[in-house]
Amino acid sequence: MPNLQSKIVNPKVVRWSFELMAMIYVAVMVLFLVNPDWPILFVNKAFARYDWPMVFFPTEKFWFSLAISVPGTRAFLAFSARQRPADARLYVKVLQISLLLTAALFAWQFVFHKHAPLYALGCLIEFMQVVFFLILCQKLP
Repeated sequence: MPNLQSKIVNPKVVRWSFELMAMIYVAVMVLFLVNPDWPILFVNKAFARYDWPMVFFPTEKFWFSLAISVPGTRAFLAFSARQRPADARLYVKVLQISLLLTAALFAWQFVFHKHAPLYALGCLIEFMQVVFFLILCQKLP
């Protein structure tokens, strides 16, 4: 029979995990504030030697408001989950909806638009967060 103590996770670890994700989202938001083209440039340069298609820089900055608001909203949700563990599952569900929609759109763009590694990488990163939050929710009381 498994030891029940091994299944119990320290609540501080769960709160710290939410806080860590919130800080990552804030860092992404700051990155986009400082230089919104940097992530595109970095991935394009990293995969240029493999002759993969590149994602071109947008000529308009319409997407800029979304690039700031989405990680900002995710940071708020993660910080809220940390502050209110009783409501954490609700915050995580909203986070996961955001992550799944974004992952699906990245996958669609990769498959049907352009086989650029930026889209595949975006899908992978968003999906990994979904899995992370699924695991983390299992640790909630």
